[in-house]
Amino acid sequence: MIDRRTFLGGAFGVCALGMLPACGLITAEDPGSADIESARPLAISLIAPATLDLYGAQDESALTLAWQLFDSLTSYDFYSGELSCLAAERFEASEDARTFTFHLRDAVFHNGEAVTAEDFKRAWERIVNPASAAAAVAGASSSLASMLSVIEGFEELRRGNARELAGVTCPDAQTLRVALRTPYADFPYVLAHPALGPVPAAAEDDAEAFARQPIGNGPFRLAAAWEPETSAIELVRFEDYAGESATLSSVRVELAKDIEEGYQLFQTGVADVCRCPVREASGAASSHGRPEDGNVMMRGRRFVCCAGLATSMLACNCLASPLDNADVRRALSFAIDRDYLAGTLYRETHIAADGVIPPAVKGYREAAWPYAALDRERAEELLETSYPVVEEGMRDLTVRLLYHADGGHREIIEAIVENLAEVGVVCEAEGVELEELRRRVAARDFDLVRMDWATDAPVMDGVLFPLFFSGSDASTNVSGYRDDNVDEQLAEARTVASETTRISLLQDVDNTVGRDCPVIPLMFQATPYVGSERVEELSIDPQGRIGLATAQLGD
Repeated sequence: MIDRRTFLGGAFGVCALGMLPACGLITAEDPGSADIESARPLAISLIAPATLDLYGAQDESALTLAWQLFDSLTSYDFYSGELSCLAAERFEASEDARTFTFHLRDAVFHNGEAVTAEDFKRAWERIVNPASAAAAVAGASSSLASMLSVIEGFEELRRGNARELAGVTCPDAQTLRVALRTPYADFPYVLAHPALGPVPAAAEDDAEAFARQPIGNGPFRLAAAWEPETSAIELVRFEDYAGESATLSSVRVELAKDIEEGYQLFQTGVADVCRCPVREASGAASSHGRPEDGNVMMRGRRFVCCAGLATSMLACNCLASPLDNADVRRALSFAIDRDYLAGTLYRETHIAADGVIPPAVKGYREAAWPYAALDRERAEELLETSYPVVEEGMRDLTVRLLYHADGGHREIIEAIVENLAEVGVVCEAEGVELEELRRRVAARDFDLVRMDWATDAPVMDGVLFPLFFSGSDASTNVSGYRDDNVDEQLAEARTVASETTRISLLQDVDNTVGRDCPVIPLMFQATPYVGSERVEELSIDPQGRIGLATAQLGD
């Protein structure tokens, strides 16, 4: 099996980050030529997105396209470990971490209109407001709104009792001021999400047309309006882009119904870059070569597997027997063979989880959770006091494991059932439909439930606060975990301007939660991609950002 360094690459090294002080414009490295041409444009394959409107940019394809079409205020560089400004030129934060002031760089939209602070305010309000034109076209509220829930006036606008986000003001065209309900020092990281980019007035004047042909401020624009039945999208270099011009004049996006069809497009030469099906990963890595360090496709090494911001886990019902007993939770965690799950079942495209914080998140530490390791002897020791073996190696302990029947998790669940049986625990797995799963979780009608947690921002708070703060919604704090000291430290960390101090506090929280084991980490999720010999250089980062703006093709 590949080692952790090879899998994670060089993108995740810890380095100092000046989060709150003013920051400079992020630009691409000099590609040597801004006008790389070839017989045909670079072609990538994506599953057809649900929409191109930022309002509904939740699926992987929609976010991939959003990165190309829009610039958010900030951008986190996983390779340097730095938060930089993007649409903003600089920003300041108040001492209490409740007010953030962003100063915009001069930029224009694809239609030539100047990008102003009002365009960011409009973009965020249409996501939060259930009565926005975008909401009417989508026929549903945007689930992205939760990213903005800490802003003053969020609840009032979300409930329809206000017409704007009171906490977002525009002192002038180039200044955006954001006031929060509570301190949140990591807020600038949240604003790096592509769905929080600006939109012009046309987005609400004709939301239906905007969804077909978004008008952004990013390095590429759409060559023509997209209709859902079309099989491809053409991205064209935006010549008036405020940052470094894209190296390629155009990119063709081939739309497939699923990953397998996209891979077929790659195999037949229609696409140059695509997601690689898990079952094909071992062969693709062998034939195309895997970079030893990093997630950059290059000559002779065009298979990359990007460890992302999601963790697969089992949430324990800490409020009812038998999993209200921490030793039982720890024992079950010790019993699971994560290397088999990640290395064999997922063909080394995932990595065995050694905690709940993904490696791409700043503050991650190897082996942070002591019980996230395979040790059946210690598992049996922990179980022996309360649940001794009664006959034929089995104990008088049965746990119910709930999972989404249509989520593609059957092999994983079967392996976990077998792992628990090896330490004498009967695991009764039950696959149910998604709505039934949600109902059962809300009613706490489970012992264990398989779930994923993906943070929208690459910060520890984005994992620890929703999962383990006692005041978090039950839909995120699924385990029902509560610890007063953890609550205090999580709240304190949000007020701390110093990133070093903030991370230290959150690592203390992580240590406490790791000892209590309210969830059982299984795997850090990753996404395999493969490129053709035409690709000279192409980066793909842990958030799934495909670096089309800096891509280079060979001769």
